[in-house]
Amino acid sequence: MKAILTLSLIFAASNLSLANEGEAIMESVRQVAVLQDSQDLHGAIRKGRTKTPLSMFLRGENIQFALNGGKEYFLLSLGQNSQQLEQLVEGKRAKFPAAKIAAPIANSDVSYEDLALSFLYWPNPTVVGEDKINGQDCWRLHVANPGKSGRYRETSVWVTKKQRALMRVIGYGPKPSRLPLKQFEITDLMNIKGRYTVKTMKVRSFDTKGNTKGISYIDFKAPLQIKKRGR
Repeated sequence: MKAILTLSLIFAASNLSLANEGEAIMESVRQVAVLQDSQDLHGAIRKGRTKTPLSMFLRGENIQFALNGGKEYFLLSLGQNSQQLEQLVEGKRAKFPAAKIAAPIANSDVSYEDLALSFLYWPNPTVVGEDKINGQDCWRLHVANPGKSGRYRETSVWVTKKQRALMRVIGYGPKPSRLPLKQFEITDLMNIKGRYTVKTMKVRSFDTKGNTKGISYIDFKAPLQIKKRGR
């Protein structure tokens, strides 16, 4: 009996350690993804020849997004233990329509929840393995959707060990089929003041048989460095 109890405690402690490690890794990814020193990111979503301009801003506890040169705004509101998408309509915050969360932006393979990378803010990420992705040693983490909004019920997230940068994400549908719905592959990184963040992300959507249905890209430009003028 004591032996069983001891093994149970060891197993529980091991799981807790992996969960704590997973949270620390994911927090590093979040900080790099949005650039904590108030630098704005500008770029575009592209599919074929179609490009949709986008901008991303960190404002306090909110990550704000602008599409088509400011014709549409939305934000990811971050609480201590929660996150949610909200619309910005005439400068006022409003509830984001549930039916729109997983909707494609400008007929691309990128949805609103994809662009916000909302799965990075789901609680209790756990390290479940290690893999080599595009020549980079990576941790593989598992994260389950704590709510019912959005398409993904869980995700697998790969993070580079060297830079702690996002490298790949696969979003899955509900069990028991657990079909892969989309894959996000970081094909290019940029170094901004010693931090590696996404320069190009390839978004691949799948049909119900696991075949590629469409491919889009999210491109970001390096933020402009503003030089201080001397007196």
